[in-house]
Amino acid sequence: MLRARAVLPLLLLLSLSACADVSGRGEEGGDGELAYSEVDDGQALTAGSVEEAMRTRCSTASVRGLSLQLVGELNAMRPGRMERIDDIANVSLGSAVIPYLQGPAARALRRAAARRSSEMTINSALRTLPQQFLLYQWYATGRCSIGLAARPGRSNHETGTALDIDSQASWRSAMQSESFRWLGSSDPVHFDYTGSGTENLASLSTLAFQRLWNRNNPSDRIAEDGAYGPATESRLRRAPANGFAIGPVGDSPADDGSSMDDPATGTSSLSVAWTRASSGAYTFTTTAPSSVARIEYWTDGRNRIATVQRTASATFSATYTFSSAVTERLFEARGFDASGAQIAVGIGLIDTVSGTAVFIRQVGEASYEIGLERAPSGVASIEVDADAFAVTDETSGVARSRRLAVRSRFTLLGERQLTIRTYDASGALRGTLRRTFTLR
Repeated sequence: MLRARAVLPLLLLLSLSACADVSGRGEEGGDGELAYSEVDDGQALTAGSVEEAMRTRCSTASVRGLSLQLVGELNAMRPGRMERIDDIANVSLGSAVIPYLQGPAARALRRAAARRSSEMTINSALRTLPQQFLLYQWYATGRCSIGLAARPGRSNHETGTALDIDSQASWRSAMQSESFRWLGSSDPVHFDYTGSGTENLASLSTLAFQRLWNRNNPSDRIAEDGAYGPATESRLRRAPANGFAIGPVGDSPADDGSSMDDPATGTSSLSVAWTRASSGAYTFTTTAPSSVARIEYWTDGRNRIATVQRTASATFSATYTFSSAVTERLFEARGFDASGAQIAVGIGLIDTVSGTAVFIRQVGEASYEIGLERAPSGVASIEVDADAFAVTDETSGVARSRRLAVRSRFTLLGERQLTIRTYDASGALRGTLRRTFTLR
């Protein structure tokens, strides 16, 4: 097993202020809260819990460490879901803006920014669970000049698809051309991305915190169900504002939570994913830390199908069309540093067929997702056994997964016999698929 490293030395100096001037001038936003500019008060909580930050501070800078760990954990659960926006030309971020949006929204923002030569100033983007908790508590108790705030899990900013922009009138046309909806006079600085490819991250953001809490508190575990209830809130209050000692799977939020050192091999674990277009072309993506300069994609240990050099993004993408339909192809994403040394790897199993396909892909250190692509109509859920033991899906919290995939961190690595059973909506068994795969 690989050991997690403490992440605090790697945290970015990002924060939000809950005492900043209200830019909406008292007008209610579309998610039930007042718009405001997020700025850094220049102070971090040196120690203490989220509740201590709530009682003694008026800046969400106090929970920046925990916030960034949650971004890392979310990206470990959904590799490549969140993308950075602090490298976009013509875009300036407020001093405390957390520089992430969901990938489709981030790419749409890049296109919108390219439509004009002037600079766009963003005052608010992604907001994390502890940040929203602070804002709501300050509003509920009449502290810190917060006139209105949504409950945790109910703010559009928490899902990584909302932006507040200065000089919004000059940018409205460009933003609307790229599927951003202007909220209107009720919250004139606010834009929501309405294009395709995003998902509601409210429950996943809560799940990310629950996973971090359990990883650090094995004797005081809570349900990993993605529901924000009393049990989760009580632990959130007690959570360290600067972040847990054991951070995200991948344990490097500055690098998008994608890798962890393996002392046995000297390499790090990468998160890999792929999609198949109707044309038959596959798009492979890997989220890698900043130390990785290039990714090489290999199949069956001998065929290099693509090489991708690092760009401004932490995500390495390549498209490839296979010449033949083959099941159980071994897949590798190999990461190399600037000197050419291999320092990271992510593995998987891929069926390069047009019909129903099994996939196995690494999503973090000792963590894998197993499921079906292009499942037959009528398949409503699946179960996965590893050597006859049922695997619980960490995302949904149940063994029978309606999302047709099961994600788990495995304590027993090496060669495993994997059985995938499919069920219809009534719960009747439809079929069984089997794969042998070496987890590492």
